[in-house]
Amino acid sequence: MSDTAVLTATQAYQARKIKLATSGMKIAILMPITAIVQNIFNVSVTEDVAATLAEKVLLSVIISITLIGMADLFAGVFSFLYNASKGKGIPEYKRTAGLRISWMMLLAAAVAGPMATGLWMAATPFAGLTMVAVITSLGPVLTVIVSRFFLHENISPRVYLGITITVLGVIIAGWAEGETGSNFALGVMLALMAPIGFTLESQFSTYAGDMIDPNVGCGIYRCFGSGIIGLTAMTILSAATGHIEDFGSILNMVLTSPKLLLFVAIMGLLGAINYNAAYLAFNRTGPSRTLAIDSSRPVWSIPLGYLFSAMGVAAYSVTKFGIVGAIVVVLGLLLVISKPSELVNLRNVD
Repeated sequence: MSDTAVLTATQAYQARKIKLATSGMKIAILMPITAIVQNIFNVSVTEDVAATLAEKVLLSVIISITLIGMADLFAGVFSFLYNASKGKGIPEYKRTAGLRISWMMLLAAAVAGPMATGLWMAATPFAGLTMVAVITSLGPVLTVIVSRFFLHENISPRVYLGITITVLGVIIAGWAEGETGSNFALGVMLALMAPIGFTLESQFSTYAGDMIDPNVGCGIYRCFGSGIIGLTAMTILSAATGHIEDFGSILNMVLTSPKLLLFVAIMGLLGAINYNAAYLAFNRTGPSRTLAIDSSRPVWSIPLGYLFSAMGVAAYSVTKFGIVGAIVVVLGLLLVISKPSELVNLRNVD
């Protein structure tokens, strides 16, 4: 009788863990979609602003990261309004900010904002939306290695095979037709920083998110904190490279143009959805599987790129190798997420 009771309790606990982890996977689907659309709007505003400035390459990077910094402040406002509607307003923000562990999310914000999100968006005008999205798909490869030791995630051989296939897709997409030149190479190098940043973010935010409310921590650090860090970094970089007047022009142009300001606000809303979905998914289903789902960006970039190009938001094109590589990436991701029963042993989420 007691054995039956223990078995029933164990089954109930496992069912709860599967339900939590599965909900995390569903939430994670929001990440690649919102990230791609956010990047499209960033490219659109970057091109409009850059067209008025003389020097293009460095200023294009400064513009993109400045825009995401401004958008993150909007994301902070949207996140606060959402949290406040759930009864987690200013008192909860103050309480969370006072916890020492929550400051680990500030580290996540530092590597995820200007380093990961900012640089992969800055890379897009140089290397293209789909190519850059494919490069960011390397994130799960780094994450699965780090998570195995840092967060003690249990990863099956099938998941390793799926990640290997994902990398193969990245390599295929790398044989891009006609994509040559120094600016393309710069775009690839900038994009390569993104998976490193996203991997570090996933570890720091998941560790802290196990002990504090992920949405509140995200609202404070990933949104407001990342926005302040990004804008501060671009102020310093602009001053150090003799572009401080251009930096002021960028801010003035965005703040005085209803269209550009609206686009940045839309980026902020998309960012709020993306960041909060990420932190919840990290907490519920683990960084490796979450970033594997997020790495479906290359596939989403193709229809969304063409859609927003037809709408006149930003120009888009993709090579045959880019399409083939994106398809291979998705095949690898299907192996990573195809067996929900493994979620019982993925993370010990209570």
